[in-house]
Amino acid sequence: MKIQKTLLVVSAIGVLALLGATASEGKLGWQQRSDAALPSLPVEAQGVIDVLFAQPYVLDQAYVHTWRAERPLTDAGYLLVLEVEEAFTIPRNTKESVLYVGREVAERLNWGTGSGRVIALVPASLDADGVPALDLESALIFYGSPELPERVDAALVQAELAAARAAGVEALSGARALTALEAGGGLKRFADRTTLERHAARLLLEYSPSEAELAESLLVPLLR
Repeated sequence: MKIQKTLLVVSAIGVLALLGATASEGKLGWQQRSDAALPSLPVEAQGVIDVLFAQPYVLDQAYVHTWRAERPLTDAGYLLVLEVEEAFTIPRNTKESVLYVGREVAERLNWGTGSGRVIALVPASLDADGVPALDLESALIFYGSPELPERVDAALVQAELAAARAAGVEALSGARALTALEAGGGLKRFADRTTLERHAARLLLEYSPSEAELAESLLVPLLR
């Protein structure tokens, strides 16, 4: 009798352990299948479809550009609205195709899900006239190799630029660059990163209304 009870206890423990392992494996397995269901990212550099809006800006207060390994301070740049391929608009919790504009990593404010329009901040130094030094007619604008943007340094930027040129990525035509700049309306000054984000949120509502919830979250401080 004691032996039978012991065997029953051992069996029960084994079943519970098996159920626990199965539940854990099932959850992990679902996550893996979910990740696997995402469309694969391009293996080589790919240019954006178009630039719809380009506005140079200057800030009174600098902030840290966290989408670079060096984490430089920035107080000027360009606000861009890009039309991109669908593969780049799907949220991912792992490495993503990094967005580059010339020799800089662009900070993507949204994914463009449902619209194909991405709003991005591109840090740039100021030229002698106090205007962000970014030539849209010569800068390559493209998605590079999958990586975490915060791990991209100057050496990797150079490598990605070389790969983009080899893949045939071309800069904007003069006409397209001019159209984007005209849509942007010229240089704009902001107090800080927060006011810049609020301005960008309005563009998000205009160009990617499917992400209105994100835009509203950026505008919340204005309602307080």
